[in-house]
Amino acid sequence: MIIYNTSYILHSSIESEFCKWMKEKFIPLIKETGTFTQNYFCKVMLQQEDGSQTYSLQLFFKNEAQLNKYRQDFEPKCKAIFVAKYKTDILTFSSTMFEYGINH
Repeated sequence: MIIYNTSYILHSSIESEFCKWMKEKFIPLIKETGTFTQNYFCKVMLQQEDGSQTYSLQLFFKNEAQLNKYRQDFEPKCKAIFVAKYKTDILTFSSTMFEYGINH
């Protein structure tokens, strides 16, 4: 299992609107790609001193081929939609993780 995690750092003043948009618009949009098996949208439990808050969207892919399909065929459009909505109001960064189970 491969997990593609994107973290979002935003000011708490837009937190409610951001969460609503992610749940109602953005996550349904990326689900339409059909490339990942499940997702989690999480709030990181620490608020920063500057009032910012961090969220995490984790997409679970069966294999590297599915992840590559998402990144090549769908991610540029999805990122463009996100940037059009939030411009520079939200800092994002992504990382790819391999599930390292007890059998590995």
